[in-house]
Amino acid sequence: MQIFCVKSINEMTYDAREHICFNIGRVMRKVYEHYESRLSPFGLTTPQFMVFGALWSGDGITIGELGERVALDGSTITGILDRMEKNGYVERRPNAEDRRSALVYLTDKAKEVGPRINKFADELDASLRKNFSPQDMAIFEKVLRDLGETQT
Repeated sequence: MQIFCVKSINEMTYDAREHICFNIGRVMRKVYEHYESRLSPFGLTTPQFMVFGALWSGDGITIGELGERVALDGSTITGILDRMEKNGYVERRPNAEDRRSALVYLTDKAKEVGPRINKFADELDASLRKNFSPQDMAIFEKVLRDLGETQT
């Protein structure tokens, strides 16, 4: 025979900080705050910055390839690109190899401000790393990559 102990709501304890998702969310909010305050003068959002960075490492790619680089689906990427195109940061050109798709390129405006914008990532990275040993950061980065590959 099993006996269950039922606790009242007042006796139950719950601390969201014990959950991985809560802590990842806290960190992501800080990351977004870091970027939003620095990107707003450029008219860019944090998701646009992630797309910007992916194109900075090599533009002239399809929307599908871009989506793979930033782990977003095509419809989300399309909306981000629409806004970036309106602000003069990207342009879509016909794909000579496949007329059904377009290739995405950074504009001259994007290439001009790119070095300043990309510095924001370096600043945040340095700020996050300063309180941890290289060994701790290597483990942390591995765990993050592994979590990113995990199916939920």
